[in-house]
Amino acid sequence: MINTIKTFIVTLVMAVVAYLKPIEGEELTLFLIFLVNFVAGYLSGMLANHETFNIKKALRCLGEATMFFTLCAAIFFIGDHKHNMAGALQCISFITYTVLYFYLLNVLRNIKQMLKPDTEAYNVVAFLYYILSVEFIKKIPYLENFIKINSKSK
Repeated sequence: MINTIKTFIVTLVMAVVAYLKPIEGEELTLFLIFLVNFVAGYLSGMLANHETFNIKKALRCLGEATMFFTLCAAIFFIGDHKHNMAGALQCISFITYTVLYFYLLNVLRNIKQMLKPDTEAYNVVAFLYYILSVEFIKKIPYLENFIKINSKSK
């Protein structure tokens, strides 16, 4: 009985993986950015803030990752069933680049906290953070307005 359940679960997971094969690159990108974000956040908390492992933060990171994976899978499913695969893939790509941008900023901020000021590594990371958080947003339509509105609402 247990082997039958295991076989069923493995078959179900493999069927979903095979179905989502066209967005494998996007899902891998999301996985990597969430992994790097988790590691940078953990190390930053441990080294810069002298925190211990926080299961609540870890579960939040896992929940956010799950939400984006599910969102991309749902968009893929809807695009497939509406026979608009190109539109679905473009939407998934946009979501992936958006996640990449915001989480990369968080990773850079965490790395910056871990490094000692007045070192070359700190200067490189601080410069990248500045370029992405200040100068880069000027080049993307609506992003600067969104950040201004979002910061005011906090």
